[in-house]
Amino acid sequence: MATKILSIMPADDWYALIADEEEGTGYEPLTCFALVQSDEEGEITTEVRPMIWADTAMAFADEIEGFLDLERIEEIGDDELDIDDDQ
Repeated sequence: MATKILSIMPADDWYALIADEEEGTGYEPLTCFALVQSDEEGEITTEVRPMIWADTAMAFADEIEGFLDLERIEEIGDDELDIDDDQ
């Protein structure tokens, strides 16, 4: 499957909810939303996908193991928001 990013948009105040067996669930800040075009066996689709910074490169958040959902910061209570400030 060929995938091409057509455009990116800021994802201010958006987070990916990710489950981890060792650490439970946590929030990772999104870097951007990407408008992506995919060609799978001649069928071309276009969709908006979330991206995060994963170690040393950008990655689609919805492809990360344990990805559960997307949430805006207003929807997350202060006591639930556990973000690593070093990122």
